[in-house]
Amino acid sequence: MTRRWVFIFATVHILAVSSVKAQTSKGGPMAKLTPSLVLLHEQHVAQLRQRSAVPFSSNDSLITLVNDRVVVDAVASGDVNVLKADLVSLGMRQAVALGRVVSGELPISAIPQAAALASLRFAQSAAAMTHVGIVTSQ
Repeated sequence: MTRRWVFIFATVHILAVSSVKAQTSKGGPMAKLTPSLVLLHEQHVAQLRQRSAVPFSSNDSLITLVNDRVVVDAVASGDVNVLKADLVSLGMRQAVALGRVVSGELPISAIPQAAALASLRFAQSAAAMTHVGIVTSQ
């Protein structure tokens, strides 16, 4: 019985990784996103299908979640203000533009729409530093 579950888990994992690679390939619909964002979206969709009452969480410790939103850094392909407006229209909260980067909390469900934006060059989850060590000063 245990071998069967290991086989099922391994098969599902291989299919998930294959799906992420296909979507993030050069011509894939999520090519502008890091694989971790694509996988996060797939995990979120899977949990929604299960209609689980448990709040969504990610196994990736480098991804910062705020309820059903992921904190992202998005690089503009042109005017940063156009990208910011596009992301806000998808539901991004706390949107801040600095240079060519827009950071904020994007709904996980809006990840595919964000990937399709002409104003987006690249997006990744924003990694939070929670412990930076001892700081010494004179």
